[in-house]
Amino acid sequence: MLASLLLTASAAPQLAPQAELVGRGELKAKVLARAKGVPAATPVAKHYTLTRGSETKQIKSYSGLELWRLRAEVGAWKDTKGNIMRIASVKSLPPPETGDLLDTEREKLETALDEAEKEFKGGEDEIAAWEKAWKASGDADAIGKFRKMKSGARYYVELEFAEVVKPQDAEKLLKAAAAGISEMTGGVSKNNTSMKWWEEDNEQYKFMTNLDRAKGGKFVKDAMSLMVAMRKAYEFYVPPQKSIGKCTVRVFKTLADYKEYLAGTTSGELDFSCGLWDPSREELLIAADDVKAAQKTMRHEAFHQYLYYATGYGHHAIWFNEGHACFFENVKYNPAKKTVDILDTGNRAMWTGKDPEGIAMEMQKIIGYTREEFYSGDINSHYVASWALVYFLEKGAYTAEEFAPWRQVVPEYLKAIAQGADAKSATGQAFATVTGRDLAADFLEFWKKHRKLSTKVRRQ
Repeated sequence: MLASLLLTASAAPQLAPQAELVGRGELKAKVLARAKGVPAATPVAKHYTLTRGSETKQIKSYSGLELWRLRAEVGAWKDTKGNIMRIASVKSLPPPETGDLLDTEREKLETALDEAEKEFKGGEDEIAAWEKAWKASGDADAIGKFRKMKSGARYYVELEFAEVVKPQDAEKLLKAAAAGISEMTGGVSKNNTSMKWWEEDNEQYKFMTNLDRAKGGKFVKDAMSLMVAMRKAYEFYVPPQKSIGKCTVRVFKTLADYKEYLAGTTSGELDFSCGLWDPSREELLIAADDVKAAQKTMRHEAFHQYLYYATGYGHHAIWFNEGHACFFENVKYNPAKKTVDILDTGNRAMWTGKDPEGIAMEMQKIIGYTREEFYSGDINSHYVASWALVYFLEKGAYTAEEFAPWRQVVPEYLKAIAQGADAKSATGQAFATVTGRDLAADFLEFWKKHRKLSTKVRRQ
């Protein structure tokens, strides 16, 4: 790679003059000047249904190489020209592939990695194998150098250039970067590191963010408090069928950071979004440039995250999933009680009010839409109709006894899902409870005569 670099290159990248804490604070290192920390990508899971005889098991399959790389990476930094510096801890070889799908479950892979770390001796052959695996799992053109510490720990410094750099300058920079690493003699530091990523958590959520501690601390504190209240609301309207555990939220300081993290992993969603639930990484991702938009998006996307864990099922009917996510967008938050009231305000309600008859007709279609149909054509109308449908089922149906049959639709859908029905079958079973009812007519009756009562019914 170095031999092919042009000798007419511009000034080489530089290291920052002062060493900074890196990783979890166990090291100091001089990182690239004018660089920002790049979070290690969370390993992506693939979902499979494994059938052996009469037994069926849902499996989340991971790449052992990705998990190994995640463990090894101490930190990565990208400068303003796009050059990247990485530091990795050399402590094991990747787990072997057995070909058995069960061996790709995260728990088994993590156990295999634990054993690999115990067996790793750091001999020449192992070090060569480690470097080969590292390069195969990353950028083939990157250059790297090992650094052995007095404690016996070994690290690998890697440089990946986005600009043309003279070979001698690249080697000089790499040598300086490796020499600039030192271990913290007092153990792991609790101070913030140069990665600028930090975490806060409670029993329900773990927030990871690169927001400034001073200003970002308030955003995270407020968001965590709000999400505790939102979790209560999710559980009130859509009771969980399974244990949920702690959900992960990654908050980005800028929209550019958010898009860079997701680059190449989505199709079209980044064009208009400032946040999304990524089930493959099991992370709720939010850009915090606009605080109000970020919180609204968080309430929406966090329902998708909640539903994934609450039912143990990721392929819900689009009317149910998107309709409820929109349902939770606009709320009145009571910080003292840690509860929220669902409101009939916001863009979805505004568009419904402009053309209730048209939305009522669209509601009937939305019930049968596939994901592909929902996200094509007049997408805004589809979102509005899904909100109107769920708002009617969860709130409107409780404003008058004449709408009582509609109160069974959501519970029946969830019951069907719990019994193993797919989204289409569950939808059919749910709406079979209101056979003979005219959805459009009942919705319009509610919207025009009983809407004012809707915010007062079914409150936590």
